[in-house]
Amino acid sequence: MASYILRRLLQAIPIVIGISVVSFLIVHLTPGSPVDKFRTPRVSPETINNLIRLYGLDQPLPTQFVKWFTHFWTFPFDNSAWGYSFTDGLPVRDKIFARIPSTLWLTGVSLLVTVIIAVPIGVLQAIRQYSWSDKIITTFETIGYAMPTFWLGLMLKQTFSVQLNLFPLFGENSFGKNGDILDLLWHLALPVTTLAIIQIAGWSRYMRASMLEVLRQDYIRTARSKGLTERSVVFKHALRNALIPIVTLLGLTVPALLSGAAITETVFSWPGLGWLSVQAVTDRDYPVVLATVMIGGVMVILGNLLADIAYAVVDPRITY
Repeated sequence: MASYILRRLLQAIPIVIGISVVSFLIVHLTPGSPVDKFRTPRVSPETINNLIRLYGLDQPLPTQFVKWFTHFWTFPFDNSAWGYSFTDGLPVRDKIFARIPSTLWLTGVSLLVTVIIAVPIGVLQAIRQYSWSDKIITTFETIGYAMPTFWLGLMLKQTFSVQLNLFPLFGENSFGKNGDILDLLWHLALPVTTLAIIQIAGWSRYMRASMLEVLRQDYIRTARSKGLTERSVVFKHALRNALIPIVTLLGLTVPALLSGAAITETVFSWPGLGWLSVQAVTDRDYPVVLATVMIGGVMVILGNLLADIAYAVVDPRITY
C-alpha cells in the first residue's frame, strides 16, 4: 500500500504542474487587467504604470509563472508564498486560511446530512424496487439532481427567508453572536439544504444500485434459504457489503461539494473559500484566483487517492 501511495503521489506531480500552467494562462490571457478599475480621469498614466510594475505584470508570462510556481510551495513557512491580494494588499495565504473553517462547516454538515438521509432512502428503494414509493422517490431524485445550485438556493432563500422569515438572509452569525453554535446552525440551515438536496439525489440513486446488486448475490439467497428474517438479511448481510462502493464516494464528493459551495456561498453570502474565489474572479485578483484554483486541483487529486485507499481498506479483496 505504501508503494502504491508513493507511486500515485509521484504521478500527481505532472498533473499539478499541468493544472498550474493551464490556470495561470487562462487567468492572465483573459481580457482585462487588475489595474483597469483604477483607469479613471483622476488617475494618471504614471500611477497605472507604477501599479503594473508593483504587481509584476510588466514581466514576461514565463517569468511570472516561474516566480509564482516556485514560491507557491513555500506556503507552510512563508505567509507571502501565495502573494498579496490586489484588492486589499493582505497575504493571500492568510485570507484563504481565514475562510477555510467556514467552508469546512458548510461542506462537512452537508456531507453528514447527505449520508444520514441518502443511505436509508437508497436501501428503501432497493428492497421495494418498482413499487410506488420507489417510483415517487426516483421522480424527486431526478428533479433534485437536475436543479441548478444557484436556482435552488435562490428559491429557498426567497421562500424561507424573505416570505416566511424563518431563516436569516445571509452571513454566518447574527450581530453580536459570534461563537454561538445554535446561531451558526440557524445560518447553516438553508445553505446546507441547498447542497444536500442535490447530493442526496445522486447518493441515494447510487446506494439503490449498489444494494440491488448485492441483493442478487448467491450468498443473500443462501441467507434467506437458512430461514433468516428479511430484516437480518437486508441490514446484517446486504447493507454492509452494499456500503463498500459508497465509501469511494466520500473522497469523490468532497471536490464536488467545494465546487457547489462556491455558488451556494455566493448566494447566501457565506464567508467561505467559495465566495472568496468568486469575488476574486470578479475583481481580477490574480493571486487569490490562482491559489483557490490550485487548492481545488489538489483536493481533486487527494480525493481520488483517498477514495482508492478507502476502497482497499473496507474490501480486503482489493490489493494494490
